[in-house]
This record gives sequence, structure tokens and C-alpha cells, in this order.
Amino acid sequence: MLKLKWKGLPWFATVLLLSCLVAASGHTAGRKLVYTPLPIEQPETVIAANRPLVSYLEKQLKVPIAIRYEKNYSDILQLFREGKIDIILLGPLPYVILRNSYAKAEPLVAINEADGKATYTCAMVTAFDGPSSAKQVHRSIAFSQPLSTCGHLAAGYLLDKYGVKLEALRHDYLGNQDQVALAVVRGDYEVGTLKTVVAKKYARLTLRVIEETPAFPGFILVANRATLTSEQIREVRGLLLGIDSKDRAALVMGQHGFAPVLDTNYDLIRKNLKFFR
Repeated sequence: MLKLKWKGLPWFATVLLLSCLVAASGHTAGRKLVYTPLPIEQPETVIAANRPLVSYLEKQLKVPIAIRYEKNYSDILQLFREGKIDIILLGPLPYVILRNSYAKAEPLVAINEADGKATYTCAMVTAFDGPSSAKQVHRSIAFSQPLSTCGHLAAGYLLDKYGVKLEALRHDYLGNQDQVALAVVRGDYEVGTLKTVVAKKYARLTLRVIEETPAFPGFILVANRATLTSEQIREVRGLLLGIDSKDRAALVMGQHGFAPVLDTNYDLIRKNLKFFR
């Protein structure tokens, strides 16, 4: 029986090798990538803020990128673990939770805030006639999501200074930080916690900041090493760190630039996980 060979391999081994190579390359090259942001604010606000960044990466990488909006933090992390999301925008607490359970979560870059630093703070807010400090909080508190950095972790940190136990307060999850702000303004909750920059949007509605956390490590873009090659990850990181002023001016998310990031930058969050648990 005649056996076909290619470079010393039997024909069936050659076919198997080619099939594996095609499958491997098709997993990352030329396919549509999926980008998912956190649902911090209303869906239309989140998508509008992230679309220019996605468009920039599409143009530079010459690969189509879809924005996949999900309303639940836990679902987003699970989809990432399942390989259904390639690049994800996370706050520090969701990043730490993801990284602790999924080693293939690769930090890409941190997002600079308006002050040019890759850090931000969380605020405890109340209505115009609410308590003047966290020490006076005794009834209820509103959060956006269980995995939000500006949720249990921030609230526990701020209340602990005064000996107030978070467990003693009625609390609910309202979906996003816009909803938290509005619920507190209406008087549905005694206080709420959210990103300070979001809280400031509602100052005109008499929302007041009564406590603020220290600077937490910033929001972070994370790549999925199970679905992206090392070359793709390096390319995306390089594009963002080297973005010129003209391209950056067209962004919303990322308009203040990007910063190099290491996993160890988030050790402050790890040290305060007791307030989340």
C-alpha cells in the first residue's frame, strides 16, 4: 500500500497537523473580537463612552471588534472565563476577583482619570437633608452591584472608621451608579456609594458627598490570554500607551490617556478585601 509523505510525515499526520494549525490561527487571527465594559452608568452612556476607543482599536488592528454590553458584573466575569470576551474594562475589585480565579486575565493598561493619574476615589453620598458623616448612618445604603469597588468594599472601609457595621444596614443593589444617585436624591436610601466623579454629576440635584475613600488603583483594561495571542496583547498595549494626542482627543473612555500597569498595583484592594467579604 502506497503511503503519502510530506517532510517525512505520513499523510494522515500531515492532515492532522494542518488541521490543528488552521484551528489555532482561526482562534485569534481575523475573527471578530469582543470588548465588554462594566455597566457603571446607564447602558447608552456606557456604550457611547466606549465606542470611540473600540473604533480606534478596530482601525489600528484591522480587526472588527464588537461591544458586548452585559448588565451584571458576575455574568461579565464568567463570560470572560469562558473565552467569550477578549478585552474587558474593569474596576479594581472586579479585576482582583477575576485574577484570583482566572490566571489568564492579563493586565493591559490602566485608565487615567481627569487629573492624569490612574487612580480614583469612591464617595458616600446623601441627600441635602441626610447625615453629615458616615458615623450618623444607621438605616439604609444603596449599591450598584455586589462586585462594584464603590460598593461593599468602599462602604465597609468608610463605615469601619466609625464602628458602624455594614451588616446592620438595609442595603439593595440598583444596577448602576446613576440609579444609586437618583435613589438617594429621592430619599429612598439614607446614603449610597459610587465613584466620586459620578457623584459630582448629581451635585445640581443636591446630592452631597459626606465621605471619600483614599485613592484606589484605577480602572483597567484586561486581555484574555486564552483567546488572544501574546503578539496581539503586545500590539494592543503598545497602541494605547503610544496613542498620539489627536487620536486620544477623539476618545471618551481613555481621553486622559493610559498608564502602564502591573498586577501588584492592585494589592491595596487585596489588603482591603475583608470589607468586601
